[in-house]
Amino acid sequence: MTRSTCLRRLAALAVAGASFCAPALALQPADDPFSVVRQSPAGTAAEVVEIPVYAPAGAFMSRAEYLAARGEIDDRVLRTRWRIERFGLDGTEQSGETREIVIGDGYVTEATDPGAAVIDFRQARILTRVATLTGPVMRNQPVIGHVHRQMDTFSFYTHNGELDEVTGPDGSRFERFWIEAAMGVRLADVPMVITATDDGATEVRRNADGAVILGLTPGVDGNAADVDLFRRWLRHTTPIHPDALNVMTTLNGIPARFGFIVFSPSSPDGRREVWTRLSAGESTARFPWPENLEAAMAADYAWQDPAVAPLVQAGFDAADLPAASPGEQAFLDAANTLASEGDKAGALLALYQASHHVGACPTRSADPLCMRISQLVAAGLGDAEFEQLMASLAALQSDRLAALEGLRPYLDRTDLAGAAANLLAAETLATLRTVDTAVAPDLDPLALFTASALADPYCSLTYWHAGRYAASQADVESAWMLFDIAVTLPASATTLPVREAAVMNAQLQDIAPNYFNAPATAPDAEAGTDADADADTDADTDASPAADNGDDTALGTEAEAEADADADADADDTADPGSDTDAETDADAGSDDAGDTGLETEAESDASAGADDTADPGSDTDADTDADAGMDDAGDAGLETEAESDADSDAGTDDDAAEGPVDAGDEALNGND
Repeated sequence: MTRSTCLRRLAALAVAGASFCAPALALQPADDPFSVVRQSPAGTAAEVVEIPVYAPAGAFMSRAEYLAARGEIDDRVLRTRWRIERFGLDGTEQSGETREIVIGDGYVTEATDPGAAVIDFRQARILTRVATLTGPVMRNQPVIGHVHRQMDTFSFYTHNGELDEVTGPDGSRFERFWIEAAMGVRLADVPMVITATDDGATEVRRNADGAVILGLTPGVDGNAADVDLFRRWLRHTTPIHPDALNVMTTLNGIPARFGFIVFSPSSPDGRREVWTRLSAGESTARFPWPENLEAAMAADYAWQDPAVAPLVQAGFDAADLPAASPGEQAFLDAANTLASEGDKAGALLALYQASHHVGACPTRSADPLCMRISQLVAAGLGDAEFEQLMASLAALQSDRLAALEGLRPYLDRTDLAGAAANLLAAETLATLRTVDTAVAPDLDPLALFTASALADPYCSLTYWHAGRYAASQADVESAWMLFDIAVTLPASATTLPVREAAVMNAQLQDIAPNYFNAPATAPDAEAGTDADADADTDADTDASPAADNGDDTALGTEAEAEADADADADADDTADPGSDTDAETDADAGSDDAGDTGLETEAESDASAGADDTADPGSDTDADTDADAGMDDAGDAGLETEAESDADSDAGTDDDAAEGPVDAGDEALNGND
């Protein structure tokens, strides 16, 4: 993809999560904002857009369901053992360890650490075994949430890719190249000079006279598929620039040795990391989700805001029993019962909730739900409570504070009417808080979303808007867990979530393809990157920042190494989804965040975006949310067209930390200076 296209997409994604929270029926036209009857001009045809598939193997799945969704599994695995050594730039040994990396059928994990993440590239999930008071369980989180975090961080520090030099959390400055290495996101391919040594090793430099930033010695164990998975796993777990790491696409076997340099907050003076393969051999093993390991409940996750757990659990329970989702008749029956009891306002809200499931009514529709709404409106005229509610619904766009106050009498209800009232109040309050954080201090958007879900757990829009709210609060990890629920519930087929999540997912994969499985049709040239296969198909390396050090001779001169260290000392390497050998997870310090979670309509694009910080996909979020991303009132329509994203290109978001420069010489492969 071109730099300009990538800029547009970064900007659009950045704005999306920050601006979204309009009343759930914002799809309705302004000429009749309180009605669920859509006033579409006759003959108007909606543009037909091909929507990519997003069908997550969500955290609500049991082990059996997850494996069934995964399909047939080949038991063949390649077990590799590595000696990992870390040195200071002066050659001082810092630390060392031995790790066993297992490459299986579409997944990679680490056998030496029972708590290490299983990165399942086939399902685009990160599975992590954790201990609880009742025994171990398996967490199941989407890779896309981690990638969203990385993109946010890159976008925040680079002003959506506009800056060639960025400032880190401690005020130090460094080239954008190093945050690209850290976050795995870059605007276009970075030219690399790749040379071979007399002994067959490969050296990667940024220019002919530059220092070696990655050195590797080819190996013969494994096959091209193993190498591809290993490279993608390294994208998640090591701080090597994507265009440097991409040299592995030319290998047919797992490297025998490789070395790189890292500069980060945890290694401000730089360090060199060398991986030496001790052994490699094929064996057989089952997929690493043991039979006796239950899927984690919502309370078993480490949420940025623990208050999200009851909301997520309501979604887990609903997704586990989709057949219980209410149909149109259930809403009609509820409304008729309430109306017969004289509760016309409650009846209207119950029908309003139906629209959250099936969408707004077209003009002059003969659908029973739509006809019943018209009848109820006519019958309710003259009823003071009913007219007050209608006035509040009409004010959802024009006078949100009045609308919120008008919904208060219905917030304690636990029926379908209460579900509608709480969802509308949650979205309205979230929007008001973007302007004045002191509005309605006795209410909390997340609590309102939860109350709505408990009253009607099958409403996909509740989880969708709650997810967008979470993203606006810099919590994109929770956001994508909620999005997964939203697109799985039956109602999602007739509402926005399934379409918007699919487009967002496709855009993020386009920006950072190597966090994911290789495209079936183009294994060597991943979608979304401009780089040549030998220069770089993975425009989105892992979240770890640049490599670090080795010999000053390898760096060219000692002065050169120090200059790089100064320049990038603030950049930091990102978290490892599995185990994080370098405690580099302080990467997000100082950054702020925004949640950009989905793209929105052009109207939404004016909302302010906050930045957000990164987190480890395996264990979860950094609660560094300092920035609140604005939410706007545009509708729930999420993603936009490319033309719309152009309009949004000025939006800034995001957050985490970056990592330092990589400047290593030939000695990147050697132990000490």
